[in-house]
Amino acid sequence: MHILVKGKRDGSEQWLPLERAAELMELDAVEIEWALEEFGECESIDHIALDQDW
Repeated sequence: MHILVKGKRDGSEQWLPLERAAELMELDAVEIEWALEEFGECESIDHIALDQDW
């Protein structure tokens, strides 16, 4: 699964595998998957992850 990760500070966007996004966002991959299923996005301090179906 690839997700779009946007940087809050600089607006950069990257398509990343879920595991890499979890490392970058300092969250557990399961938490990110749950948030994407429930809300369509997952937010950390510096990043926002969006599902590829957004």
